[in-house]
Amino acid sequence: MAITSDGTQSFGIEASPVTINSVTYVCESLSVNHTGTRADINDSNGEPLGSTLIPGRREISGTLQLAVNSTASNVRGQEMILAVTDSDINGTYVITDCSGAYSQGDYVKVSFNGYKKLN
Repeated sequence: MAITSDGTQSFGIEASPVTINSVTYVCESLSVNHTGTRADINDSNGEPLGSTLIPGRREISGTLQLAVNSTASNVRGQEMILAVTDSDINGTYVITDCSGAYSQGDYVKVSFNGYKKLN
């Protein structure tokens, strides 16, 4: 018997399934990165006085699985809303790029990258 992708398999991701541009996906894998840049502070002679951290964007990547039997759509430029237990990760993310749809057995998947929307 073949496995069907009917959206009931959440693969342990709490925010799954997610809806992007009216298409429902199961979030199969998810990684959220908190980026930052170190800025060194020097005196007039170029000697280091200290450093500070400048926070960057929250970046996200993962794999989406089509949760219903339909054609995968391009999610690039679309917004995805995450609501998970870790309130630091909650928010709206903009998908910056995605792979073409590929299948693994009966499942259709799309890999994606994005960032947390600021306003």
